Amino acid sequence: MKALSWINFLLGLWLIVAAFALPVRTGSVMAAESVAGIVIVVLAYASAVGRPRPGISWSVAIAGLWIVVVSWGVVTPSKLNAMLVGLLVLGLGTANAVSRHVPARTDA
Repeated sequence: MKALSWINFLLGLWLIVAAFALPVRTGSVMAAESVAGIVIVVLAYASAVGRPRPGISWSVAIAGLWIVVVSWGVVTPSKLNAMLVGLLVLGLGTANAVSRHVPARTDA
């Protein structure tokens, strides 16, 4: 479903903006979230405009999981935002990959 890809695209954009807009950020956290946001934006865009390929959607889901893992630890508003976005991207990316899976045709 292309709608899920576009939602992930918007979540990636939000992650990029939030890396600079939300307070109490260190350089390494800003860099990690910016890179993750860029990866999500690029992969979600490719998933939205290209042919249905579950591999791209799984890559988006893995990027969401990466955000959750990187943001794990002391809970601050900025890390909580990143964790929530990561969980949303993980869920939507997984749902998109499962919905785009086309079973192999068997001619029996």
